[in-house]
Amino acid sequence: MKEAQVAWPEILSALETVTDSRLRELLDSSALDYDGDYKVSAPGPVYASLCQYYPAIETVVQDLTGKHLQLSLLPSVPMGTLSGGPEDDLRLEIGATNLTEAIIAPESIAAIPSYLLRFVPYVGSSAVLIATALRQAFYRTSRERGADQLYPRAGDQVTINVQSLLNMLGNVISRAKFFRVFKDGGLDWFVRRLDNGHTFNGTRVQRLPNTYHYRGMLLTPGDAQDLYNWLLAQGVQADPVSVLTAALRAPRDHILRFPYRLPDPAGTGLFDQPASTHDVLRRALPAPMMNAAIAGLCDRLAAHLVRPGSFLAVPWYWFRNVLPQLGDDLGMLYLMSKNCCYIDWARGHDRDTFWVPGGLPTLQRWIRSETLPQRIPHAQPSTRGRPRNAEIKPESAYTRDWREENRALASQYLCRMGTRAGANGTDWHLRVNEVQLTPSHETLKQALYAFLYAPPAPLQAEMLALFARDGDFQALALKNAQAHPDRLCHFETLVQDGICRNETLDAETICQFDTLVDGINCYFETLVSSGLCNFDTVLNILYRVRNSNFFSQYSSTPDTGTAGLESEIKPGVVGHFKDGAWDFTKILAPLYPLLREKIHNQGAEKRFLAWLIYASLAPAIKSPVNLAVTRTISDHTNPGGPADRLAHATPAELATALNAICQRREAGYLGAVSGTSALGRDLDGLLEAAESGAEKERLARRLRDALGIEDKV
Repeated sequence: MKEAQVAWPEILSALETVTDSRLRELLDSSALDYDGDYKVSAPGPVYASLCQYYPAIETVVQDLTGKHLQLSLLPSVPMGTLSGGPEDDLRLEIGATNLTEAIIAPESIAAIPSYLLRFVPYVGSSAVLIATALRQAFYRTSRERGADQLYPRAGDQVTINVQSLLNMLGNVISRAKFFRVFKDGGLDWFVRRLDNGHTFNGTRVQRLPNTYHYRGMLLTPGDAQDLYNWLLAQGVQADPVSVLTAALRAPRDHILRFPYRLPDPAGTGLFDQPASTHDVLRRALPAPMMNAAIAGLCDRLAAHLVRPGSFLAVPWYWFRNVLPQLGDDLGMLYLMSKNCCYIDWARGHDRDTFWVPGGLPTLQRWIRSETLPQRIPHAQPSTRGRPRNAEIKPESAYTRDWREENRALASQYLCRMGTRAGANGTDWHLRVNEVQLTPSHETLKQALYAFLYAPPAPLQAEMLALFARDGDFQALALKNAQAHPDRLCHFETLVQDGICRNETLDAETICQFDTLVDGINCYFETLVSSGLCNFDTVLNILYRVRNSNFFSQYSSTPDTGTAGLESEIKPGVVGHFKDGAWDFTKILAPLYPLLREKIHNQGAEKRFLAWLIYASLAPAIKSPVNLAVTRTISDHTNPGGPADRLAHATPAELATALNAICQRREAGYLGAVSGTSALGRDLDGLLEAAESGAEKERLARRLRDALGIEDKV
């Protein structure tokens, strides 16, 4: 930081010579930091003004120090305070109104430049898919740099992990194929490899990752040739400014061929590589005629023809789940076909069909494949021809099943509606469908709907309502799914694994949490074991629809019963206690008067209570009161351990804990009964000898009856 502070006055002096004095005032109102690059942090109004000076500041910093500069927006109010001003930060959470939307996540899309698809007939589908992923990588890194996205630098660079790039495309392209496409020159039309850089790691020379330069807006060779021919036909050499101005007003289909320009099979054109509009004009005009005005019109003409702001928005769900099943060629054909359709918001008329001139041969040339378009089925298959054999050889059956499966998958996205005679042969009428769920996700969706509308026993509506409204409950459920994607675990296991603490949820919520876990495990274990999903997927989908109408049926506040083991006794609970202490007159009332007197004379009321608790919770003891009297009067010993600690607990704690156990069992709770305190664990230890949940409930009720604890009606 000291080195940065020394260089900063020199930077300020240089800025005063290239900018106005207001910049110095803005920088004086900001905070300077240095972590290898300079970072200027400023509040909202100052930050907005500094963005206007960002290119100049960045240039000066790089020239003087070789470092970069980043602008950062300071919070509008200090942390921990509240403000109602317009500059307050907003926190948004993405939700969904139905399960299909929750699975597809239409807000997460990949923006594919529409013009990029015109390169497929020249370099193939794999190269264009990789180029699309590279464009997305540049877009993502610009978002992460904050203010840099406002003023992108000409030398922008991003380091891309190859495997991450392939994951973006659903791994439809293997790592070997990725590098083969680079080696064969398919990516040279979009990026160019720069000289390798090196750095010193101690005494060793370490090679830096390969750096590629993205080439920007270029025309395909066929489009460059068509533009060249159109300009010559309009007399561009005589009056270039007028012809270029006319080109800006001309419809694009008057200059280029649509929907896609196919390569010239004879190869007689002037262009065999991508070209910019400047390259085309330099070919069409003598060198002395180029000037600044013509160059500026070339920029506008490039934007007119390429339309850099025109994108095909496709959900990432399609890339990660559908593309691997379709394959790169058929998947690219779907994207090219979808780019030929449109949604007319002005009239409300959408077009999901279009005519393909030349039919099958044209589609084969679009994606440079002679076989894949044959997988596109007809909407009404013909019954003409030789009848299909019912019995065939096993190897033929495998081929038939594979072919039918591929055609069924293709029919979900592309379908041939009809044919007609055209100038180039038989034209195809092609229908393009929207992105749909895969068969496995369709099965999962139906299972989730059935789960929401008819929760399995012992799961009740209150558990789903709690999941929908309680943030801590949701967060813990999602952590559970991330840590145990194959089978969810109970709360106690999460505590033991260090995922949460005992204080995370109260006793009643733990009961409902574990019941929800048991219900989800039971309902979805078949789908998980078959590989159709995992519990992480299930809970994330439920999380996205938690604020939808599906949970409105559970929106009523449930009867939460006891809030915790250490809470005070609620007004609706009565028992043999008064003023925060046990009323031993009522507890000892069932005994013979002589026995009551002996216990009272010995001052052994607490010892009797400890033995009563011990005997009541022991399944092998048939008469808890008799055993408690005998041990109290004759043995003069305490049971020790959990029973003794429970006897010295306050009536509020013990009554609440016993009620919580009974309410959990009535709700069908299947997990452990211990609460979030030592008192709950002591009860769990005494009840451990019981063989079933019903037996534990019976013993807890037996102790409640002995102590007179009951719910007031």
